[in-house]
Amino acid sequence: MGRISFSHIKNCMEQNTWPSLEEWVESEEELNRKITELYESDLSAEEQALEILSYLLERYNLPQTPLEIEDREWEDTGDSWYLPISMFEQIAQLKFVEPENNDPRYLVLNAAYLIHHKLVIDLSQELGDFLGEDELQGLGYRGEDILEAELIPVKKGESWFDKGCTFFTKEMA
Repeated sequence: MGRISFSHIKNCMEQNTWPSLEEWVESEEELNRKITELYESDLSAEEQALEILSYLLERYNLPQTPLEIEDREWEDTGDSWYLPISMFEQIAQLKFVEPENNDPRYLVLNAAYLIHHKLVIDLSQELGDFLGEDELQGLGYRGEDILEAELIPVKKGESWFDKGCTFFTKEMA
């Protein structure tokens, strides 16, 4: 399974007070069992990802799409701030910052981990490489399926709708 660099994780805490992805999975007996069961199955990687997605959405009450977020306001998590995000958006962001980590099981599990622990991916380096800092209008998201989610940086003056995006946000962590 892939691994996201913690340099991409942004949280203002001095020390990590959250478990690593591996520690989280190991500490959640039912989740660990489900992952093991799926990995040992004859299902394709995509089918395994969709199965674990269904489990994670229900078990941790995670929003699958941006429309499922009732209150998109910044939350004070104690030592940092967190903007609620959906699994669709989080998967797109993971693919944007680390396109080589494209195993759908990794994307789903890591997205759930980040949302569950209210951790934010720092997109600033990749966005700066993609376009100038002053040129960014917001983030567009497109894709017919959650595993095909794609983050599209939208420049000022561009239309997110014309880029095929189904969701757009100006708020960025």
